[in-house]
Amino acid sequence: MVLSVSYFSFTVILSVLSGLENYSLQFSKSFDPEIKVSQKNNQLIILDDSDLDFLSKHKNNVTKILKGNVLIENDGEVNYAEIIGVDKNFNNVIDFSKLLGIGSYKELNEFNSYTSYSLTEKLDLNLFSAAGAYNVYSINNIYPDVLFRPFKNNVVLFSDGVFTSRNDSEENVIVADLSIVQNLFGLKEHSCSEIYFSDSENTNSLKQEIEDHFIDFKVQSHDEINETLYKMIQSEKLAVTLIMIMIIIISAFNVISSVVMLVIEKENDIKTLKFLGLNKGDVQSVFFKNGLLLNGLGILIGSIIGTILIILQKNLALIKVGGMNLAYPVEINASNYVIILVVGVVVAVVSSYFSSLSVKKL
Repeated sequence: MVLSVSYFSFTVILSVLSGLENYSLQFSKSFDPEIKVSQKNNQLIILDDSDLDFLSKHKNNVTKILKGNVLIENDGEVNYAEIIGVDKNFNNVIDFSKLLGIGSYKELNEFNSYTSYSLTEKLDLNLFSAAGAYNVYSINNIYPDVLFRPFKNNVVLFSDGVFTSRNDSEENVIVADLSIVQNLFGLKEHSCSEIYFSDSENTNSLKQEIEDHFIDFKVQSHDEINETLYKMIQSEKLAVTLIMIMIIIISAFNVISSVVMLVIEKENDIKTLKFLGLNKGDVQSVFFKNGLLLNGLGILIGSIIGTILIILQKNLALIKVGGMNLAYPVEINASNYVIILVVGVVVAVVSSYFSSLSVKKL
């Protein structure tokens, strides 16, 4: 019983960790592309004719991005924000529409924009109306023109929707049309700070092709962009797995004690069998197999009940994230069951062996 509960917990916890990992990585894909090109010193990218020809070959899977810092003013309220200029292909490369909590995605023009929840709340912006227009002033010292006329470059925008940013309680972000942001910073048409590519089927070959063309640029895959996130998730998963293995080992002592008590209970029967010619090795083998059976039942029962609970959670959303109408993420992953099986077999063999040694003392 104790062992079944341990394996049930192990199955559920690994599935929850896999669900959180999958959710985190899917969430990051709403912000980060399959491949990102940027300057190694985070400076501006000026595209020449050969670059434009190269990008035209991937025109359906590429988008140009321009980022910068701005000052926002609305009805006397002032705040700082990051503005992201995007072209018409942006939503094809980054599934930005999934991030919109209010409003629906449509191609940007010279007036409309999308704002993060944080910025919308701080400036108390009116949505979907010219009455909610706010002023944007360029203050980015990366672009030299700003140093000479910091408040000459400004635009008036209104918010056409609100989106979730990475850390929405803190981030002030505006998404606007690329040409508007280029004009805001006094930049030419073919200027950008990053280039995003999408091609989930041939990411490695595409990355190599991009690296061959943009030799002096930094080219990163989605995994490389989120390297810290990957390491953090894997570290958490390893730590929790080790803790659960320790709990299972402790639970295995329940099996050891059960087999030892059975040996003591059957002491007279064992002596009778020995008198009839059965050696200690044969008797020990019987109790070893009994220990394996108990462990096997614990693994089987715990894993089955855990899997049933996971399936119910995926389909019925029994447990939801506090304060949100979001089902707690779980994922059925074959690698989790491999881990459970390997741990279960090792613990079963070791615990059964040590419990069967008690026969030698008779």
